[in-house]
Amino acid sequence: MSLSIKYWKKNCGAYIKLLDNTENYPAPYTQIITPTLMDLVKKYSKSTDKIIDVGCGEGFITRKIKNLRPNIYGCDLSSEMIDSATKQSPDIEYWTQDIEHTKTFPNKGKFQIAISTLVFMYLENINISLKNIYQYLRPSGYLIVAITHPCFYQQENFRWFQEEENYPYQPGNYLQQRTTIRNIADKFVTHHIHRTIGSYIRAFTASGFNTIDILEPKPQKTPTNVLKKVSKIPIYAIFVLQKS
Repeated sequence: MSLSIKYWKKNCGAYIKLLDNTENYPAPYTQIITPTLMDLVKKYSKSTDKIIDVGCGEGFITRKIKNLRPNIYGCDLSSEMIDSATKQSPDIEYWTQDIEHTKTFPNKGKFQIAISTLVFMYLENINISLKNIYQYLRPSGYLIVAITHPCFYQQENFRWFQEEENYPYQPGNYLQQRTTIRNIADKFVTHHIHRTIGSYIRAFTASGFNTIDILEPKPQKTPTNVLKKVSKIPIYAIFVLQKS
């Protein structure tokens, strides 16, 4: 059993409950990841292009993209997540798929962009996942991968971003690949696989992708203490890759 199935598939109910099935995502997500991804979708696709959200969860980003590009689809390994996404946006087509182990693909044609938001830190088999996503894309299509920044946001210090006064910032061992297990919130336990920036880029290259850009975006607004901190220390890294 993969760690993604063990933790995310098992605990996705707690995750959905944590968000209360609303747009109630934390400020760093809505003020950094969301606007950055929307800008990239507009830059690398046309209004008629097809886009797939890989690891879509309950469909937050998928719904946002729908406002820009109507031909958006979503997949996730959790049927519970897919049920939640479908209930919130029945006009979007979703399906259950484990991108780490899949051998068959829905007949949806080829996509201009595949987006994977905060998924790759949980994948044990990123090379297999990348090869599977590669099959989804049309020639010269794009893969956009958003992760927590390996240099700064590691599981040793995730509480610092939330409560600086109670938790010291700990750089952690950046060069050591490792898996940690954390209780993120009430009844929501998950894993996190730390990799270096270099290991990600080597995996992208080995899977047939060219790295077009690496973004370390800042928040558009800084109304909270959390956002003030991530205006100085990037919490996310976003890779723009093109199928070679």
